[in-house]
Amino acid sequence: MNRPLFTLIVIAVVVLALLGMWLAWRARARRDSGVRTAESAPAGEVLASFAERVLYVSTTPADDPLARVSIPGLRYRGYACLTVRTDGVTLEVVGEAPVHFAADQILGYGTAGRRAGKAVESGGLALLRWSADGRELESSFRFTDRADQVRFAAAVDRVAGTGSEPDTDAAPRPQTTPTAPSQEDEK
Repeated sequence: MNRPLFTLIVIAVVVLALLGMWLAWRARARRDSGVRTAESAPAGEVLASFAERVLYVSTTPADDPLARVSIPGLRYRGYACLTVRTDGVTLEVVGEAPVHFAADQILGYGTAGRRAGKAVESGGLALLRWSADGRELESSFRFTDRADQVRFAAAVDRVAGTGSEPDTDAAPRPQTTPTAPSQEDEK
């Protein structure tokens, strides 16, 4: 096989692969076009706000953490401004339109170690669990500071009305059992 023919074959394979990825992404966008978020921005009291200190990773179905959902404003990974209010959540990924979640859409908070687009230590990703059009979805975030993740968890739980404590991976719980005195205590 001569060099020009080999070059044409490689170019054709690359073009077909790129075309296949583009068509698959368009099909995913059509499949997820029915998922609706809140039309208006929440206007309640701010419980927690994170201005471009959080990485938005992806939105996935609750039962399939490796299948990305393609919703306008949530399609692409990037740094984001995230505001949790008493009546909902607003997420604005840099370069995308803001996405609003009403309080009645918020199901709660969770943690994970992997999602479409990112794998980290156990509990390293914060999850915003929400529902839309009968589907349960999870949007995942990576906070640079663990304390911010704990504040996010508390704020989301307050909006969702779950009132549960954050996962043990996210924040250590206070010790409630008495401990034996150490040698230093006896001195």
